Amino acid sequence: MAKPVFYDPQLKRWRNLRLLLRLSGLVITLVAAVFMYTALRSEALPQTIWPEIKRAYKPVRDTKKHAGAAHGSHRKTKKPPSQVPLNEDEGLRAAFYVTWDKGSYSSLKEYLRQIDLLYPEWLHVLTPDGRMQGSDALTNEMFDVVSGTSIHQVDDQVMPLIRQTKADVEVFPLVNNFDPVSGKWLHNVGDFFDNADGRANFRHQLLTFLSSDAKFKGVSVDFEDFPRTAQPGFNALIGEMAADLHSRGLKMYINVPADDDDFNYKYLADNSDGLILMNYDEHQSESKAGPVASHSFFVGNIQKALKVIPKDKLIVAIGNYGYEWGNKPVECPEGTHSNVCNLSVQDAWIRSAESETPIDLDSDSLNPHFAYDEDDGTTHQIWFLDAVTALNQMRAARNLGIRTFALWRLGSEDRSLWEIWDKPRASDPATKLAEVPPGPDVSIEGQGEILRIMQRPSPGKRVVTVDPDTELVTDEHFTRLPNPYQLEAYGYKEKKIAITFDDGPDATYTPQILDILRRKHAPATFFLIGIPSENDPGLVKRINDEGHEIGNHTLTHPNISEISTWRFEKEINVTERLFAAKLGVKPIFFRPPYSIDQEPDTADEVKPLELTQDMGYITVGDKIDPSDWSLSPRYSAAEIAENVFKDLDKGNIILLHDGGGDRSQTVRALPLIIDGIRARGYEIVPVSKLIDQTRAQVMPPLTTPREVWAARVDNLAFWMFSIVLIGVQMIFFLGDILMTGRLLIIGALATIDRIRGSSSQNLDPAFRPAVAVLIPAYNEEKVIERTIRSVLASSYRNLRVIVIDDGSKDRTLEIATSKFQNEISAGKVVVLTKPNSGKAEALNYGLEQVTEDFYIGIDADTVIAREAIARLIPHFADRSIGAVAGNAKVGNRVNIWTRWQALEYITSQNFERRALDLLGAVTVVPGALGAWRTEIVKKAGGYHAITVAEDADLTMNILRSGYRVIYEDRALAYTEAPVSARGLMRQRFRWSFGILQAVWKNRGALLRRGALGWFALPNIVIFQIMLPLVSPLIDVMFIVSAVWYLIDRHFHPYAANPATFQKLVIYFVSFLIIDFLASSLAFALERRDPRQHEDYWLLADIWIQRFTYRQVFSVVLFKTIKRAIDGRAFSWEKLERTAALSHGGD
Repeated sequence: MAKPVFYDPQLKRWRNLRLLLRLSGLVITLVAAVFMYTALRSEALPQTIWPEIKRAYKPVRDTKKHAGAAHGSHRKTKKPPSQVPLNEDEGLRAAFYVTWDKGSYSSLKEYLRQIDLLYPEWLHVLTPDGRMQGSDALTNEMFDVVSGTSIHQVDDQVMPLIRQTKADVEVFPLVNNFDPVSGKWLHNVGDFFDNADGRANFRHQLLTFLSSDAKFKGVSVDFEDFPRTAQPGFNALIGEMAADLHSRGLKMYINVPADDDDFNYKYLADNSDGLILMNYDEHQSESKAGPVASHSFFVGNIQKALKVIPKDKLIVAIGNYGYEWGNKPVECPEGTHSNVCNLSVQDAWIRSAESETPIDLDSDSLNPHFAYDEDDGTTHQIWFLDAVTALNQMRAARNLGIRTFALWRLGSEDRSLWEIWDKPRASDPATKLAEVPPGPDVSIEGQGEILRIMQRPSPGKRVVTVDPDTELVTDEHFTRLPNPYQLEAYGYKEKKIAITFDDGPDATYTPQILDILRRKHAPATFFLIGIPSENDPGLVKRINDEGHEIGNHTLTHPNISEISTWRFEKEINVTERLFAAKLGVKPIFFRPPYSIDQEPDTADEVKPLELTQDMGYITVGDKIDPSDWSLSPRYSAAEIAENVFKDLDKGNIILLHDGGGDRSQTVRALPLIIDGIRARGYEIVPVSKLIDQTRAQVMPPLTTPREVWAARVDNLAFWMFSIVLIGVQMIFFLGDILMTGRLLIIGALATIDRIRGSSSQNLDPAFRPAVAVLIPAYNEEKVIERTIRSVLASSYRNLRVIVIDDGSKDRTLEIATSKFQNEISAGKVVVLTKPNSGKAEALNYGLEQVTEDFYIGIDADTVIAREAIARLIPHFADRSIGAVAGNAKVGNRVNIWTRWQALEYITSQNFERRALDLLGAVTVVPGALGAWRTEIVKKAGGYHAITVAEDADLTMNILRSGYRVIYEDRALAYTEAPVSARGLMRQRFRWSFGILQAVWKNRGALLRRGALGWFALPNIVIFQIMLPLVSPLIDVMFIVSAVWYLIDRHFHPYAANPATFQKLVIYFVSFLIIDFLASSLAFALERRDPRQHEDYWLLADIWIQRFTYRQVFSVVLFKTIKRAIDGRAFSWEKLERTAALSHGGD
């Protein structure tokens, strides 16, 4: 007896493969272990010798984003804040938010849950036509908030933060007449007040804007510094706004000066939901030096206001900021010079520390104050409001019945204020105000864009004295002032400019940029992202070989303020290992994603400096940013160049981009920039020259044997990762293209075949030769009687049924003989029995009894249609036909698994047979129903037991003999399909293993003459073995790419390139659509029993069925390949019959 295909009794093949796999696994494990060790372990980089700097610290405004709103809600009531009456019970807390100081967002993020009403300064009316405008803090330009029905986003942080934290805060956008660009209040706002059309336009735009977010509960109005003559128009506007807003259930709060006879407080109170008394600026930028809000000033204003403003309409705003007055212009925190500077509380503390002047709580005003002189004769007077003044003012106001307060403003406050904010009366100042968190400011010493942390934030210590009679704090002094980040800045070199590029390398734009730099003999520094660098190592090598410097820009370009420290460190480490592996160097320059714009604005931007500095990196910022990354507006090459030229005096480092999006304008601008800065007398240098270092010092080569070997192993790891990634991508796109092309080809062939079959059916109805029907059976007691009766009921009468019992252990033989005694006596039924030896041998045994020229083979669980045999046999009048496949359908559609198989039979198996029928090369005549020419089968040696897919093997043998094998779609048979996933996988394991055996046995026909070699066998190899084996990778590729794109878009919105993802979506969706259309076509072409209708609702399951089948069949095929390799004998576990047919049975 011939040995079964793949059978290896000694298991030599499997042992050799396992040895190979173990060795490969060992190598991969070692490589992975070394890579993980080097990636997870931070190694110190060579230390840089920094020059000493001797300059005075200068304060720079900053935001410190903390972990989030950690404080709980301070109100006991569950009512919405705006529904709580003012100044009753607990009272409310409000706060002003501004966009022009990032410290404002820092405070909002940390203390959001202690705020009930938020007044964000978003809206500005600057023209008589009443247009509402917003301010772009990045470009310092104004824009229209409402254009027609579209609304321009005014802030992309506040509302997402509120939703994310689910804070119980209501938002009242603030509208004013302040021009953020000029920094001035527009006094001519009266022209707008007096313009009825302008007021109407403004009100319409305001209502449109407020309707855009359910969290917007109304508006905060803050029109200031307009003449008395404009009051009537202002009052008219307030009356109109009140009618508009209140009719829609919205509220209006009006900001009013503390004591101004020009304002009609009673009228404003009557038409609003509350007046916000701006109870500060007793002395301000246009007055002489003095307290910002002395205690008597503060209390007196409330007492006076309560005489005209009902208590339930009064909100008292308290300040937390200060002023610095000089007898000559002094340098302000924002870098300008003026005789009067606005200060945050932290700014004041920094001034005190720098001047070594203690802070004194003035006994008359109870406002903090200090003064100092400089050697050049400049005198400084600094007054401010802090947490102590806030406590005193809130306690005094509560004595007057005021319990609702608003803070001006978030970002400038003494952060210990939040310790007493909710309960100023119950708070113990000695403990609550003792520890003082540093404010959101950063001190920077020196000049340049290369930064180094000299001191990290630390809290201050404060001691207060409380008058037991008044409960007011009468004295405060600091034993230690709060310290913010203190940085040193390096890199200032007169008339020297360094050009840097971020977000590369990019296969399109980086080579063009390198060509220009080479042509212009200009050095540059490239801050490269790890992933694209790994994808294009040749381009990274070219950057290095052409003498440019390389810096680390993280692995994936995340927003580092939103990721963990652990991940941030790994992002840097893996990228560093990549450069070591590919270039043999360890670059020490680092630039965070999104850069450090000019100087750090936020503590989040300084925070990474701590880790990278500890790891030995030098953080490189930039002060010349021409915004070549901007999409709105999108700058032309000339505009990018001009943006560079106008900022040349700001710094020494230019920020450009060679990746992360369309950089065509940057490429065009680069020659203009190089020529322009040289024409202005500047020298172009690498970044290293700005700190007096060499290229070898900032890109130190690997020196020790350990470093070199670790880099080689890492290089192998990166190569393996790249191979896997490229392989998965190729599988996705190639598989998608092949499967789509196959569907189109098979759909076309199937359609032609159906048209040909229905229009030119010239079969001879008189061709009615004798036919044998072979039914092999093993343990089929539940179904054997039904199957035999369906054959005997056939309209084709010239037939004989041969049942071959293959040693059944149940009552199969008994039923077959007892139920059909008359037919056996008449010679219509023959029942044979033999010892169990498998289906192929059972068929061969039955074939020996066949004397007819043609025979039908059917499975013992199959019920055939009455006309089935009559449809099959006439085809044999054509001597070129060796076999005819019938149309098998799932008869037991009893659950989701059998319904899915019914869908598969129609849309895959039968659809494919219809296409192959046109070529006369059907590769499998199914065991469920097929007709055979007896002579040819016997010449082919019958059924070969060396495969477990005897029907497929026999079909291929007949095709190789030169005969045609066709498909008769009108010959219907209903078979029983597995009812569970386990049963399906067992069945398909047998099928796939048998098909693999048959293909291997007939591999000599592959790519040889005829449809079998050029179409049928390649179709099986590619689409039934290879692609299903790896098809889950297609789903993995799509899901991972989608998630990766969404992450990239979240962290890198300006640079996230949707082109690749869009291409992937187009390929994937196109395949799904074509698959659905092809499946619909298969249903339309499918033959049906006239007594039954095909269930078109099966198509509703097409996509979930395809997804599930891909996973199931890949497991089956992996098992199949393993069995083929290990060479063990195949034993088939028989499918348990249920005898439940929902289709096809009578």
